[in-house]
Amino acid sequence: MAVCLKLRSMNKNIRAKMAYKYLVCAIILAGAAACDKEGFNYSNEVETSGTEYIVTDTITMNASTVYLDSIPTSNQSVVLVGTTIDPYFGTISSSSYFKLKAVTTSTSIDDEAVYDSLVLMIHPKTTYYGDTTKSQHFEVYKVTDYIEKNFGTSYYYSGMSFATDPTPVGSIQIAHIRPTLDSVYDIKIDDAIGKDLFNRVYNKLPSVTNQDQFTQWFPGLCIRPGANSQVINSLRADDSLSLRLYYHVSGNTYDWKSVDFPMYDASSQFNHVDFTRPTGSPLAGLTPNSDLSTNKVLAENANNVTYVQPLTNVVTRIDFPYLKQFNQTAKFWKIMRATLTVKPVRATYQYPFELPAKLTLVSLNDGNTVTDSITNPSTGAVQTGNLVTDYVYNTGTAYTYDITNYVIRQIGSTDATSRGLGLMTPGSTGLSNFDRLILGGPNHNVNPIEMKVYYLLYK
Repeated sequence: MAVCLKLRSMNKNIRAKMAYKYLVCAIILAGAAACDKEGFNYSNEVETSGTEYIVTDTITMNASTVYLDSIPTSNQSVVLVGTTIDPYFGTISSSSYFKLKAVTTSTSIDDEAVYDSLVLMIHPKTTYYGDTTKSQHFEVYKVTDYIEKNFGTSYYYSGMSFATDPTPVGSIQIAHIRPTLDSVYDIKIDDAIGKDLFNRVYNKLPSVTNQDQFTQWFPGLCIRPGANSQVINSLRADDSLSLRLYYHVSGNTYDWKSVDFPMYDASSQFNHVDFTRPTGSPLAGLTPNSDLSTNKVLAENANNVTYVQPLTNVVTRIDFPYLKQFNQTAKFWKIMRATLTVKPVRATYQYPFELPAKLTLVSLNDGNTVTDSITNPSTGAVQTGNLVTDYVYNTGTAYTYDITNYVIRQIGSTDATSRGLGLMTPGSTGLSNFDRLILGGPNHNVNPIEMKVYYLLYK
C-alpha cells in the first residue's frame, strides 16, 4: 500500500512538471507573436516567412542650386563693407546703411569752445571674407533719402539701397586690417558737416536734439568699399559705431572734448550686397524669377556640384522624386533610419575661403520658401551637420544628418505637402557673413551626396 501511494505521488509530480513546461512554451510563443507584430499594422494578419533588415543607397536624388529672392540683412549686429573676388562665386561687394542718434537736450558745449574735427569711429570684428593681407578702402557717404522699410515688410534686404550724395564725405585706405588685433579706426569726415553739427549742438537746435527732426535733416550714413578695396571686413554695429565731434576750449588746445552721435535703431541698419558671377559660371544664369528654369540650376548641368552662399542669394536644394514609391516595396515594411551625407568638393575651401562650421538642413516648398528646420529625432534640436574634416585627403570631409522623420513624412505626403530639403548656413551666421561652400552632387566622382535608408521588410 505504501508503495502504491508513493507511485501515485511520483506520477502526480511528473504530470505537474510537464504541465508547467507546456505553460512556459505557450507564454514564449505568445510573446514571440507579440514581438512580431510590434510596430506594424497588419489588420491581425501575421506573416510567418520572416523579416529582412535592408539598407538602400540607390534612391534617386535631384540636387540643384536655387536662387532665393529676398535675403534679410537688417538687425544682424554687423556692418559688412568691402570687395573680394571669389573664384567660384565671383566679384562680391558689400555696403552698409545706418541712422544716427540725436544728442540729448542736456548736451552742452562750453561758451569758449572751438571746433576741431568730425570722425566716424569704426571697430573691426574678427570675421572677414577674402585675404586679410590685402588692402582695404572705405568711403563714407551721406544718405539723402529717409531710410525706411518697404510697406508691409519687417526687414531691410540685401538688394535694397537708398540715395546718397554723389561725393564721399570721408574715406580711409588701410594697408590691411588685422581682425584679431585692430580695435578702432577713425575716418575723417568733411569739416563742412562737422562745423554745421558743432553749431547746431552749441545752440541746442531741435534738428540735433529731437530724433525725428534730426533724422529728417540727417537721414544717415552709408559706408561703401572704395576702388582699392580687396577684402570684405565686418565691423561692430552698435553704439560704438558713431560720429564723434571733437572740440576744445579756446586757449587750451590740449584739452580735447567730444560729443558722440552713435548708430541709432539697430533694426534699420542693414547690408547691401552686389555680385557679378565669374564668366561661364553656372550661377550666372540664376535670376529672381518664378520660372523654375531660370531660378535653379541642376547639379548635372553645373559640373555635378551645388552652391551655398545665402548672402549672394544661393542655397542647395535636394529633392527625392520617387520616394513615395516606397509604398510599393512590400505589403509590410517600416522605416527604421535614414541619413543624408553631403560633402564639400575638395580644393574649394582652401585659405582664404573656409568651410562654415555649421550647415543647417531645412525643408523647402515649391517656391523655395523655408517651411521648417529638420530636427534630430532623438533630441529635437536643429541639425547643423556635425562637420567632420578630412585634413589629409579631403575626401572624408562631410556634414551628416538624420532625416528619418523627413523620409517618413514624404512617403506619406501629397503633392500639396511634399517638400524638398534645403542646405544653408544658419541665420545667425549666414546672414551676417559670407560663409560659402561648394558641394558634390549625386554623381560627383569624388565627393557625392549620399543617402541611406534602413528599413524592415516583412515577407
